[in-house]
Amino acid sequence: MTTEDEQEEQHPMAGQTGPRAADRTLEVLELVAGAPTPVSAKALARSLGCALSTAYTLLAPLTDRGYLVRTDGGYTLGYRVSALHRAFQRQMGLTDGVDGIDGVLARMRHATRASANYVAYQGDGLVIADVRTFAADGDEQADLAVGVDPRSHAYAHGKIALAAAGAAARRRYVEQPGLRRFTPNTIASAERLDEELRRIRRTGVALDVEEARTGLACLAAPVLGTDGAVIGSVSLAVRPADLRTRRHQLIAAVKQAAREASPAR
Repeated sequence: MTTEDEQEEQHPMAGQTGPRAADRTLEVLELVAGAPTPVSAKALARSLGCALSTAYTLLAPLTDRGYLVRTDGGYTLGYRVSALHRAFQRQMGLTDGVDGIDGVLARMRHATRASANYVAYQGDGLVIADVRTFAADGDEQADLAVGVDPRSHAYAHGKIALAAAGAAARRRYVEQPGLRRFTPNTIASAERLDEELRRIRRTGVALDVEEARTGLACLAAPVLGTDGAVIGSVSLAVRPADLRTRRHQLIAAVKQAAREASPAR
């Protein structure tokens, strides 16, 4: 009889067909993407907890199709990833240049002297698909990343998404991950959050003042797609004192930027 390790060496993908094999292949891609330097096959095998031959079998289709490239130092992302990213940008409406999102953010930052952000939503709206930031030197910045953010109820851009989401999606968010408190100002009550979301739908702007992070205030307005649905938001990150003294100017600026960013305009 042979051991499981021996069986895996003889049949590298034994027990890893269909969804399981696809999941492992994507895991390899994510490991390489998350590494600061090229990753060796041995290091990937250790991270995956599999035999080296299995790692090579998983790497083969990714390198053959150009999603990974093998270098002297190990594996890095390949040219096909860039093509996927460009296709993703087209689908999300994230065009570059003066008339695109980057131009909108640059103008908003120049007008307000504050860090400007664009957050694209996907699915039920509670998944951050892409983030663009034009940071103002020395100013506060929101800590934004793609994926599901458990701080959505604390950030202005997240409140925009919650306000636009359906009742079922909002209920799932309240239950999982739940309304965690990040600062003394964080809204941690479902009733208070519902009231806040109604206000956002009525006024068209979301605010947070030190709800996600002490020393940071944000304003956001929804970006609408051609069908009128919320596809993202533009936001400004400022110091709380700036929001108090320039509130009306900042609200007007973020609403104007949202209109300019909307394909529906």
